[in-house]
Formats: sequence, structure tokens, C-alpha cells
Amino acid sequence: MIQLVFGPGDFERLRHDIWHTTLESAAILLCEPDKLGEDWRLAVREMHVVPDDQYEVRTAVSIRLNPTFGLPIEKKASLKGWSLVYCHTHPHQTASATFSPVDDNAEVALAEYANRRSPSVPHCALLFAKESHAARVLGSQEIVTVGQDDAGTDYDRQIRAFGSDGQVKLERLRVAVVGTGGTGSVVTQQLAYLGVRNFLLIDPDTVERTNLNRTVGATPRDIGNAKVAVAQRLIHSLRPDATVQSLVADVVDEAIAKELTAVDFIFCCTDSHASRHLINQVSYQYGIPAIDMGVAIDATGAAVRFAGHVKGLTAQEPCLWCLGQLDSRQVREEMMTVEQEKADPYFLGRSGVVQPAVISINSTVASAAVTMFLSIITGLDAPARYLVYDGNRQRLASVVAQKDPNCVFCGPNSAAGAGDTQPLPVRRNG
Repeated sequence: MIQLVFGPGDFERLRHDIWHTTLESAAILLCEPDKLGEDWRLAVREMHVVPDDQYEVRTAVSIRLNPTFGLPIEKKASLKGWSLVYCHTHPHQTASATFSPVDDNAEVALAEYANRRSPSVPHCALLFAKESHAARVLGSQEIVTVGQDDAGTDYDRQIRAFGSDGQVKLERLRVAVVGTGGTGSVVTQQLAYLGVRNFLLIDPDTVERTNLNRTVGATPRDIGNAKVAVAQRLIHSLRPDATVQSLVADVVDEAIAKELTAVDFIFCCTDSHASRHLINQVSYQYGIPAIDMGVAIDATGAAVRFAGHVKGLTAQEPCLWCLGQLDSRQVREEMMTVEQEKADPYFLGRSGVVQPAVISINSTVASAAVTMFLSIITGLDAPARYLVYDGNRQRLASVVAQKDPNCVFCGPNSAAGAGDTQPLPVRRNG
């Protein structure tokens, strides 16, 4: 079975925009394919209605498009491995929408062309009549079902908060979560609940017994399993159709760091200075928004002190170096390979201090981070980009911070915006 899935309101908008009362009209859709066993789910990502000046021929019963209209759309499908859906109308068809013999003949060559441009995925034809529609696999009689994404039902309550357009934006993002333990597992769970469907998970560690009190989704049976595997299972339990790439690796390694440059948003849920430095650099160098978060619990005194922070990293905001939140010595040491550590006479070894951790405190900070993410992506009215949590006073406060105009990491003379033209600060093994 092949299902063509529209975002909330998109199907009605397409019907409205493509329709002409007397002349045939056309559109080309770009769809992200997802293979589920023997079935396909084609999620509509772009809708391109043909403007009036792009028809070479247009009558009540036939159309021919200017080839230059479709070429960039078809090229994008080829590059991304996406499906093409060719839409047209029968403005005078009052009965059920039915493809004509002319349609049958035209689709043979069109199907051959589409399969050549973007092979291994299905391509479709969608027909609109006055009161109905029909869809099929391009060049065949195989029926394609047409529906609306379940965001219209599963996410109704949050759509009322930030709108259907915001929901569609969430579903189109590819989000990286670096560190899937304490705060990262909470972030991952909340993103899945919100409807994010494309994840990159990065964490080198496995589940230990001491992690079970704060890693959402982990059970005693997971001891020894990769943390990213637990997070992936959690996502699929909430969002079975989600795409998840899980990497049991350290983000500062060169090949893994490069993976981050292909996402739309990054959550930094790791406490190492090297990984936070790397994510800070990726964010500004590639223009990818990110959120850094952290929790600190001090149980050495008579009273336990606990606090946290959430920091948005975007072009307009000061970076972690501007705020003095990174230590260059720690970055240098954490970037070392084992061989470099042994060869460095100033390297004193890792401290290995076990830090306290409480799930409710992690969840408070992680929830604030996800709400900030919603503000950045959907426009939810929560403009603060730097939050400090004073746990003992139960206070979450917005902090105003200024960019350092001379910052070598995000300032005008830095690699900010340079993309692939500048190297990333990574650990190069070998």
C-alpha cells in the first residue's frame, strides 16, 4: 500500500490553489518517502502549483507545461531521493474523479522519466475533479490512498497553542540530541511527544546501573546497552514512523562531528567542555541553531545546592565563550587521544568524580530547553534565550547577555558562517 500524506490543511490548500473553473491546471509535489515493511508513506513536503505563465498549452481538456518549471523540482527530488507527485485537474468532471485514456498515455513516459531521475521510490499522479479526487502510482492502475497527517488529531491540543504551521515545521526538522542520558533522555522523549520525526542521536556510553534513576526509558535489562539504543526505542514507542540515526560515538571525533552539519537543530546535553566547544562551533560556523544546557548539584556542604542553565546558540546570541562557560585547558585535554595523553607531561589524568544527579532537576532544565526550542521554531511567545535555574529558590530567570565583539568563535573575524570553508575543532585519530 502507498499512502500520500498531507500536513494539516495542506490538502485543502492545494485543491483551492490549483483549481480553475474552466481550464485544466497542474501542480508538482515533493514528498519524503518512508518505507514501512512492504508499504510506503509519502509525506508531502513541498507543493508547487504551476503559475499561469508556465503553461505552453492550456485548455479545458489538456495542458502542456514549460519544461523549465519542473526541472528544478525534479532535480531536488533526485538529490534528496524524494518522490514526485504530478497533479492535474478535470474541471468539468462532475462524477467521481477518473483518469482518462489521455492521462494513461501521458503517464507512461512521465513515469519512466521520474523513475530515472529519482529511482527506488514510488512516484504518483493525483487528480482533482469538481467534488472528488483520485490518486495512483504514476503510469499504473495501482491505487494510492490520500490522507492527512495525524498531527490534526494527535497534536490538536498543542496546535491550538502554536498553530498547524508550527506543527508542520516541527515534523520537517532533523534534530540532533548529543548526549542521551540525564537531560538528553528527557529532551528526546519530549521531542517525540511533540511530533518531531527525524532524529540524530549521539552518545558513546552504555547504560550502567547508576544511570537507571535518571535515564528516561531505561530499565535494568538495558544495563550494558548503548544509551542511544534506549533513546531510539523510546522514540519509536511514541512515534513508530520516526527516522532515527543512532551513533555510539564521541561527537568530537572528526567523522561524527561532520554528521552534525546536516541537521536543522542541535541539543547539547553533554557536560564535557570539548563537546560543548565543538557544538558551539558547529552552531555558529554552519548557522545551525542549538541549545546548550547543564545541571549542577553541590552536595559537599551542609546544604545541597542545585542549579542549571539553558542557553540558546544562534547568530544573534552570545556564544559559550562570550559567557566564559568553557575552559580552554579542559577543552584541550578532552580533545586528546590516548596516545597524546600519554605523551603530554602536563596531563594529570581525568578526575573521574561521580556527580550527583536527580531526575526531577534534570527534567526541569530539559523542559525549559524544549520550550525555548518551540519558541525558536514555532514562534511560541517565549523570547528568552538564556535562562538560569536556581533550584533552591525554585526560580527560573532570564538573563541578558552581550556578545563579545572580539570573540574569535562568534565575532565578525571568526569562522561564523564559514561552513565547509573552515575546519572544525575535532579530535583526529591516527
